[in-house]
Amino acid sequence: MLALLLLLVSFSSAFALDKACPFKPTDMIFVLDGSGSEGEDNFKKQLNFVSNFTNQFEIGQNKTRVSLVTFATTVNNEFYLNRYYDNTTLLRAIGQAHYPNGETNTHLALDHVRLQSLLPSNGAERNVSKIVFVLTDGRSLEEEATKSAAMQLKKDPRVTVVAIGIGNAVDDNELRAIASDANHTIRVATFDALNSIKVELTQKTCDTCNDLSDVCFILDSSGSEGSGNFHQQLEFVKMVVNEFSIEGSSKTRICVVTFSTTSLGEIHLNSFNDKTALLQNIMKIPYRDGETMTNLGINHGFSELTNPPRQGANKVMILLTDGRSTEPDLTRQSASAVQRAGVDVFAIGIGPNVDSQELRFIATAPDHVFEVDRFHDLASIHQEVVNKICAKALITTTTTTTSTTTTRPTTTTTKPTTTTTKPTTTTTKPTTTTTKTTTKLTTTLPPTTTRAACGLKPADIVFVLDSSDSEGAENFKKQVDFVYNFAAQFSIGVNSVQFSVVTYSTDVQNIFYFNDHLTRQEVLQAIRNNITYLGQGTNTSGALQQVRENNLQTKHGARPNAQNFVIVITDGRSDDTNATRSEAHELQKIAQVLSVGIGPRVDSSELAAIASNHKVLTVDTFELLQTFKQQLTDLACQSGR
Repeated sequence: MLALLLLLVSFSSAFALDKACPFKPTDMIFVLDGSGSEGEDNFKKQLNFVSNFTNQFEIGQNKTRVSLVTFATTVNNEFYLNRYYDNTTLLRAIGQAHYPNGETNTHLALDHVRLQSLLPSNGAERNVSKIVFVLTDGRSLEEEATKSAAMQLKKDPRVTVVAIGIGNAVDDNELRAIASDANHTIRVATFDALNSIKVELTQKTCDTCNDLSDVCFILDSSGSEGSGNFHQQLEFVKMVVNEFSIEGSSKTRICVVTFSTTSLGEIHLNSFNDKTALLQNIMKIPYRDGETMTNLGINHGFSELTNPPRQGANKVMILLTDGRSTEPDLTRQSASAVQRAGVDVFAIGIGPNVDSQELRFIATAPDHVFEVDRFHDLASIHQEVVNKICAKALITTTTTTTSTTTTRPTTTTTKPTTTTTKPTTTTTKPTTTTTKTTTKLTTTLPPTTTRAACGLKPADIVFVLDSSDSEGAENFKKQVDFVYNFAAQFSIGVNSVQFSVVTYSTDVQNIFYFNDHLTRQEVLQAIRNNITYLGQGTNTSGALQQVRENNLQTKHGARPNAQNFVIVITDGRSDDTNATRSEAHELQKIAQVLSVGIGPRVDSSELAAIASNHKVLTVDTFELLQTFKQQLTDLACQSGR
């Protein structure tokens, strides 16, 4: 992991990345120490930090909102959450805040946040995460009063408090008392060092979710899917799970149930409290085959969530299916009983054979129904599902668990087990699908913005993908999925980030140049639809030559003012090591080159030769490619501008 972080920190140069947490509106309240120990210059450095940090987010009435409080002897409310709804006016207001000077009455500031800033009338009416950032350079004047005020503030289940101590005069015990937990306590040596924590703080902000939730995935494993499509469901589960905190008794617990002719509990709520182990075991769940006894899957998931229920936890069921249930009446009965018991149910239909009416009946609300055309498209909805779970958790944590006296769904079906699988019809959806009330999400992408999260300097990024026979089609597809998910985060266009893709085996194929696709939707469609597995030799040198002589040339859209990045992904040794080293040496003169080695057959010395300044990453399996996407994105903003 250390090698990974070192690699990623050195990777980027101010990518034009979309606004932070684009799917997740957040209320942020900054509480700034303006006492006499700081001085006006250091106070202004706090303001600059707040400006730089908040400008990563898209500010708006239905997006992220910001409030600013300063304190010394008294408390100054600079503005509430409902004052500014755009980045420009917000930044101007932050810059105009005055240095108060005086004593350090931290407790008064915390009381003000609780009693004023968090009032619905002052803009805190939304069911979104509330993050309070407290910055201070010393011990409060009234230590016990500060601890008491912090305790009262943290009783609000919507609120997460981040305590940031600056300099050597800070009381660590007091910081921990102010913060929600040790994970939300941060120390920096000087005011100038505040910007060094921006990426870490952004991640904490985007991850914040009052996620005391028990989430059970109900996965269709019937004969119409096949092993490959079932594996795509597991990838979706992994993406959703990766958004939550798993460790600890007060965090999210996960269970997975599969259903076909029968249902099976693959992972139980108490099976894992370690995210890494959980993610690994999700990918080991086998495909079962059989009929589509959706009702059995719902019943099994209900049993997992209520035997026994966890006090105060948000109970969530996420059902994925590619077709109509074998027993629709029993499915409706089971869904009704689950909903009456207070379980929040999401229904996700995949492909042309789903019954939209059945999905709507299974789900607890219309906005909990999703339909996608293909299993590959599940990735496009995972963040929206996560955000809806988080929003529900904000409400659930303020109430007690629903009584479990509701009748449990019946499991008395006597339908005989048959060996015939559900027919895999190839009929297409009628052209009248525009009249459906369920929103189609197959082309839904993260919303783009014209501003950038970590600077406006453009980047030209070329992915070079090994398509040799040592990989196999399934592993190659995992490379393509990684490229798709990585590119989907960025603002793509001639004034921001551009992407190009090259694949290679014995022959080299240019999939598309920078100027072939000028929008994000076009780029993502090309990644998903235009890349095919080749399955022959490993002509790495030819691929590097192709990038240098063609992809990075201005006639193919490369920009003189952009930083060039080449990311080479391979699972083995090239056919001609000497030629590969020579081509890499030439390519490094015009681009930053990263090499990613997958599996046990890679040649470490060759990977080092390919990469600029030994920017090498190795992972054990193709599945693990997805695990460093977020770190890659976040840490990109840190490196040498």
